[in-house]
Amino acid sequence: VSTLTMNVEKSSAKIQELETARDTLDKALKESTQSLSVKAKELSEMESQYNTEKRRLEDELCAFKKANEILNEKLKKEEEEKAMLSQKTKSLEDTNLSLTKTTPVKLEKMGKLEARIS
Repeated sequence: VSTLTMNVEKSSAKIQELETARDTLDKALKESTQSLSVKAKELSEMESQYNTEKRRLEDELCAFKKANEILNEKLKKEEEEKAMLSQKTKSLEDTNLSLTKTTPVKLEKMGKLEARIS
């Protein structure tokens, strides 16, 4: 009977020890689960902030691309206008050169005509 009592006491002590270990593990598991839940919530918030910022930057990039396109179109028009003005300037310079060459001849002829008339 005493061996049986000792075995019961040992078993009871072992059960108590296992229950204490189980309680400790349950507590650690609960804390880990709570910590994991907090981390998951933080991650979700960070993902939301990331997505918001990503959308903002994509919208900003789109606006910059449109502005760049408009500026490129304006630049092209200005370059075309500059080329046209350059061509007109050359034409006017050619006309002026032609007039400069013919004016003395015409003045000379006018002078001769005036001399004849007088």
